[in-house]
Amino acid sequence: MNKPGKAPKTFEVTIEKLVYGGMGLGKHLGKVIFVPFSVPGDRLRVHRVEEKKTFIRAEIAQILKPGDGRVAPACPHFGKCGGCHLQQLEYLRQVETKRRILEETMHHRFPETRELPIIMNACMQPLGYRSRARVQTRGTGEKASVGFFRHRSHVVEDIDNCPLLRPSLNEALSALRQFKIKVDLDASPQEMDMACSHEEGTWATARVGAEPGYGGLPLLGTRRAEDVILRRKVGCFHYSVTASVFFQANDFMVLELAALVHELSANKGRDSALDLFSGVGLFSLPLASQFAKIVAVESSPEACRLCASNASAAGFRNIQTVCTDAAAWMRSEGSATSNKFDLIVLDPPRSGAGTDVMEQINELAPATIIYVSCDPQTLSRDLACISSRAYRIDLVQGLDMFPQTFHFETVVRLSRN
Repeated sequence: MNKPGKAPKTFEVTIEKLVYGGMGLGKHLGKVIFVPFSVPGDRLRVHRVEEKKTFIRAEIAQILKPGDGRVAPACPHFGKCGGCHLQQLEYLRQVETKRRILEETMHHRFPETRELPIIMNACMQPLGYRSRARVQTRGTGEKASVGFFRHRSHVVEDIDNCPLLRPSLNEALSALRQFKIKVDLDASPQEMDMACSHEEGTWATARVGAEPGYGGLPLLGTRRAEDVILRRKVGCFHYSVTASVFFQANDFMVLELAALVHELSANKGRDSALDLFSGVGLFSLPLASQFAKIVAVESSPEACRLCASNASAAGFRNIQTVCTDAAAWMRSEGSATSNKFDLIVLDPPRSGAGTDVMEQINELAPATIIYVSCDPQTLSRDLACISSRAYRIDLVQGLDMFPQTFHFETVVRLSRN
């Protein structure tokens, strides 16, 4: 017999909605049930995996009645591979789900945004869009595995072809597999960053955590490997990137994102702008045509070097690149009287900018702040640090940069009252 209050090992549940993280949410015996790879309206028989005081994690044992919008996934590895979370749901319903999650998050934390329209722009190509990916390798020879972590696991799902990747990136995946099977004798766990340039038809790889100059993947056929420069075109700007530096992964949305940030900065001053977490200069270059001075702060030495190179190649002499941690620079230099900015743009990693950076932005008091985020939870945490007496949120825009996954990009503009 089951203990009082404890769910049976197998039970039925109806999924009410999807939540951030990609889980379907239902209720059973007064507890919230989280079920991956489900859709709203699903009637499921599920198997209990983990039970806590207030919630249960479960997995699908049988779909008794499919919810509206359930479709066959595009990938045979879906459900095992942890890279995708939403392939079971029609794409436009994915977009609406993400819009609702963003709206609920913003309305809950910032009630003033209830007066704003919050939309989520769909990607024109929800498959075959990624020009960058991080893959895992295990073993060598015929025992080699190359792919992505399984769902909620550190076991590697061996994958020959990923439907989210651009053709050139799938070519890189195949070449990496052949390298592990035929050449590499290192069986230790490795992470490899892969990137491609659709414009050039080339790809490159970089071993995560390797010392500069590491050449772990030599020339394979006619393709490039470690430390090779890839050239990307976004609008009228050209960018040199490598596999090991950050650059937006969605080839079909990166121009829309860059154009949105540039549009939101229009008529927001002419003197100076600060680009925090600037990477290789995706936003710095367009802003340099509008502002007299750009300060681009980036902690990655390679990305900072490429940002300076990209600025020079574009003919800009008004971009100052600073290679240091954003929080450290804000504390030591950001408050200097010579550093007064009309605009601050920040595009931090998923962990967010952090309290130190946001408090320093408060002190700098720019006329406009544009925050680009890939995590609504850390975005909300950081925005809460900005004084609501001094600033108002006047725009929230979502972009589905990551179809088939629960992730999305958000752009928020704050203007001084």
